[in-house]
Amino acid sequence: MFVKETKVKRSGREYVYLQLVDGYRDENGKVKHRVVANLGRRDALKDSGQLEALAGSFARLDPPMAGTRRSVGPLLLVEHFLSELAVKDTVDAGLPRSARSILSVGEVVCALVASRLCSPSPLYDVAGWASGAAVHELLGIPPALLNDDRLGRALETFAVYAESLRSTVAARAIERFGVDAGRLHVDLSTVGVSGAYEESALIAKGWASDRRVARQVRTLQACTPDGTVLYSRPDPGNAAELTLVGASLERLLQISGPGLLIVCDSAMGQPKTMREIDDAGVRFVVPLRASAGFREQFLSDAGHDALHPVRYVPEREAKLPASERTRFTGVLRDWEIPGDDTHEPLALRVAYIHSSEEATQVADARERALEKAEDALERMRNGLGGRYYKTREQIERRIGQILETNIAGLIDVTVATEARKLTLAWQRNQDAIDTVASFDGIYALATNLPGKITAGKVLRLYKDQQIVERRHRDLKQTLKVRPIFLHNDDRVYALLSIVGISLLIFGLIEAQTRAALGPDQQLPGLLPEGRAARPTGRNLLAAFQGLGLTYTHTGIQLDPLTDTQQHILELLQIQPPWPSRADHALANRGKWG
Repeated sequence: MFVKETKVKRSGREYVYLQLVDGYRDENGKVKHRVVANLGRRDALKDSGQLEALAGSFARLDPPMAGTRRSVGPLLLVEHFLSELAVKDTVDAGLPRSARSILSVGEVVCALVASRLCSPSPLYDVAGWASGAAVHELLGIPPALLNDDRLGRALETFAVYAESLRSTVAARAIERFGVDAGRLHVDLSTVGVSGAYEESALIAKGWASDRRVARQVRTLQACTPDGTVLYSRPDPGNAAELTLVGASLERLLQISGPGLLIVCDSAMGQPKTMREIDDAGVRFVVPLRASAGFREQFLSDAGHDALHPVRYVPEREAKLPASERTRFTGVLRDWEIPGDDTHEPLALRVAYIHSSEEATQVADARERALEKAEDALERMRNGLGGRYYKTREQIERRIGQILETNIAGLIDVTVATEARKLTLAWQRNQDAIDTVASFDGIYALATNLPGKITAGKVLRLYKDQQIVERRHRDLKQTLKVRPIFLHNDDRVYALLSIVGISLLIFGLIEAQTRAALGPDQQLPGLLPEGRAARPTGRNLLAAFQGLGLTYTHTGIQLDPLTDTQQHILELLQIQPPWPSRADHALANRGKWG
């Protein structure tokens, strides 16, 4: 069946009509054509938008020839979770749709989520990836419709409603998979962009994770203890972490409900911030900043003699002998934030923790900084009276640059004049060094958790912060979200929101497989050479690379599944929609004896 153009001349003008024609063979075997339907005049169909709709309909109905191959890969897993979370229906139900649209925004979101998880591609190449993948077969989306213009327009529509739609999908994940949202690990990362974006309100210069100033977008993520990202939101690249976390508290409460516990990093460790979180009805565990005065409070309320061993072993050290592991000691003490005219005093508890590994690292770093400063002072002394060090002002300015904040006061430097010549001398201030060293490895974790708790429990809650940090790595490495190059803020915001949904599914694949497998169990054959490993989102997706399907005269056949692939599908309760070649061969063997 095909579309045929028929030219008709009328009143001196030529018109083109479109007809739907069916090809068949008569009783003599000759090819014949018959008109099935008159579709209408081409220019009228084009002006009304019906021509594009017809093209889309034909793209959905056109079956490939026998022998055609499609890549399935991890799309088999992704489609299952897209369906369980009802992503397409959720998006389409929350967005207006044009009557002339031949591809819904929900379908675009599903295609982009699948692309990000299966084969991260820029927008201009999504159609290229989809044409070789089983996107039409599994998602029902014709690859020919996924051109970058249509994707861009869908992103602009999605951006307006992205915040509420993300939350709806997260709520569906909690309901469908029983995700425990009572504790969330909250952290921010940055995503680099390519291009100037001079008029952008979203993309701005700010401090990146590599401690350089760059054009970027900040992304806030809230992750459950099992690694499921329930909340992910793009924000301006120069926004303060304090502001962003505070703005997200209401949405996090809506997702998790009363009794929410959040674990944050030290950006939130200021008295004013902790009071605001407590006022919002949220429990927290957060490391205090040095400016909060916890060191002085530690000496007055506890001291080193009060520290006792706490039960915590880092995962990376689990297989080491006890003598080689990091030693943690701690003590729990009350802490009160004074009240003011509008607030009552806030009673907290602080776990003072000492880490032997951190103490060694801090001491080594301080020694390196001191040696570096002494080398710089020596070079400056050798250059006294030269081009750069002619005056006392030049010397003192350079001394201020050498003695950075972290070693200020640890080296005493003297600049003098002898026989009309400037001299420079220095020595380490050992008393100051000893005072600073007494706090090596000491940090404080503040919490407003009620009831009976211990320093060890607070420490274990905080150490799980590495879960959300791993998701930052997956965002940038596994899903390859950076650098971004799009035309406007709406498209950037929408794409990062869709990547947030991708991270949600990525985490669900990992968490659901681990839950079905059992605690601390390894999956055989997951790594090269058939090695067993604890399943992660990354190696679970990689396990399906190379899996494909083939169109045959009897229907679609899936490649034979490996034992590992079959095991994963059984753990996730996923039934492939087509028989494999092995199943087909077995059926024929039974049929023919």
